[in-house]
Amino acid sequence: MARYVPAGLVALLLLGPFLALFVRWLTGPDNLSLMAFINRSTLLLVGKSLLLSGTVALLASFLGTVCGFLFYRLKLTGKGFYKLALLLPLLVPPYIYAVAWRDGFQWLSGNSAVSSPEAGMIIVHTLVYFPLAMLITGTALSQIHSGLEEAGLMRVSFAGMLAKIVLPLIRPALTISFLLILIISLSDFSVPAFFGVNTFTTEIFTQFSAFYNHQLAIGQSFLLVLLCLTLLLSENRYLSDAPFFSVHVKGSKTKHYPVNKGRTFLHILLWIFLSIVLVLPVVMLFHQALSGREIFFSRAWDLLGPTIFQSAKLAFSGALLISFTGLWVGYMKERYRFPHLNTMFLLTFIIPSTVLGVAIIKFYNHPGANFIYTSITILLIAYVARFGFIAARIIGNGIKQLPGSLEEAARVIGIPPVKRFFSISIPLLLPSLFTAFVLSFVLCLGELGTTIMIYPPGTELMPVKIFTIGANAPLALTSSMTLISFGVTLFIILIFFLAAKIIFNRFRYD
Repeated sequence: MARYVPAGLVALLLLGPFLALFVRWLTGPDNLSLMAFINRSTLLLVGKSLLLSGTVALLASFLGTVCGFLFYRLKLTGKGFYKLALLLPLLVPPYIYAVAWRDGFQWLSGNSAVSSPEAGMIIVHTLVYFPLAMLITGTALSQIHSGLEEAGLMRVSFAGMLAKIVLPLIRPALTISFLLILIISLSDFSVPAFFGVNTFTTEIFTQFSAFYNHQLAIGQSFLLVLLCLTLLLSENRYLSDAPFFSVHVKGSKTKHYPVNKGRTFLHILLWIFLSIVLVLPVVMLFHQALSGREIFFSRAWDLLGPTIFQSAKLAFSGALLISFTGLWVGYMKERYRFPHLNTMFLLTFIIPSTVLGVAIIKFYNHPGANFIYTSITILLIAYVARFGFIAARIIGNGIKQLPGSLEEAARVIGIPPVKRFFSISIPLLLPSLFTAFVLSFVLCLGELGTTIMIYPPGTELMPVKIFTIGANAPLALTSSMTLISFGVTLFIILIFFLAAKIIFNRFRYD
C-alpha cells in the first residue's frame, strides 16, 4: 500500500493535467469533435511533421550507429576522446544550434531569411540527436558476445557477419533509437520555432498563445498525442526498457577489431565530422556576432545577465528533483518489480512540450492551485514530466547492473536498509546519478516549448529571453546572446565535472 500512495500523488501532479484537459474537452459546451480537425490542411501538416521528423530519425540513427560501431567495437586510437567530444551536442540546448545554423545559412546565402528552413531544422535535429543513437546502439554492440561473431567469421566474410549476426542482434536498439528520435523531433518546439518551420508543435503554440483559439489548440494537441501514442505502442516493449546512457556495461565479453588499413583517412574523416558538429556552429555564431556595425556583446550581456542566475538556479533545482525521482522510479522498477511508474513517466515523456504546457495551464489555473500556478513549482512539475523518464532509465540501467548479492550479503549481516542504501547502492550508482543530473540540468536549462507557455510572472529565463528578443532583434545581437548562453552552459558543466571528479576520487580511496 505504501508504494501506491506516492505513486498516486505523482500521477495526479503529472498525468492529472492531461486527463483533466481531455475530460474538459469532451464535456465542454463548445467542444469540437476530433474529426473536425482532420481536414486537408491538418493532414498536410501531420504529413509534413512526420516527414521532417522521420528524415531526422533516419539520418541520426544511421550516423549514431556508424559512430557506435567505430567507438565501441574498433581498436581506434583516441576513441575515448572522439566519443566524449561527440556527446557534447547532447549537453548543449538545441536552440543554440538552431541560432548558429540559422545565422550561418543567412550569412552564406546573403539573405535575411533562410532559403530552406526545413533543411536547417533537419540538420540541427540530426546533429543534436545522433549521439543518443550512438549511445543506444553502442551499448547494444557492447553486449554481443564475441563467440557469436567469431563463429560467424568462420563461415562468412566480415560484412556478411555484420549483416547476418550483428544487425539482427541490435535490431531492438536500432528500433529504439529511430522511434525515440522520431518522437523527440516531432515533439520539439525550439528548433522549428527558431527556423520558422510550421510543424504541429509550433501550430499548437500559435493557436493557443497568439490567436487564443484554445479549442482548436486543444483538439490539435490530442491529435498529436494520439500520433505519438501510436508510435509508442508499436514498440512499447523495447522503449520502456531502453538502455539509455548506460555508463558502463559490466561483465561484457566484446570483440574489438583492429584498424589495419585506412587509419589515417578514418581519423581525417572523424576530425572533419567533429569540426562540423562542434567547431562550425561556434565559428558561425562568432562571425555573425562580429559582423554588424557595432559589437553587441555588452548590450547582450545587459539583456541576458539578469536571467543567468535565475535560469541556473531553476535548472539546478529541476535536475535535483528529476534525479531523485529517477532514482525512486528506477528502484521501484528494477528492485521491487513495480513498472507502473516507469510507464507513467514514459507517457508524460512522449507528450509534446506545447501540449504539456496547454494541459498544465488549464489544470493549475484556478484559485485552489494558485500557489503552484504563480510560482516556479509549476515549472518544476513540467520539467519532471518532460525529463523524468530519461533520468529513470539512466539510473535504472545502473541499478540493473548492480549485483543483488551485495545487498543480500549486507542484509544477512544485519545492516539496516537505509544504511545499505547509502553505503552500498549510492556509491556504486554515482556515475549514473551524475550522468542523469548533468543531462537533466542541461535539458531544464534549454527547455523552451513548455517554459515559454507557463513560466510565472517576474521570472526571466535565458531561452525565453533569447527567443522573444531574437524575433525582432539584429542577427548580431541574437548571436551574441546565444554565445553568452553557450559559454554559461559549458562553464557550469565544467564546474559539475570538476566537482564530480573530487567526489569520485573520495569514494574511490575511502
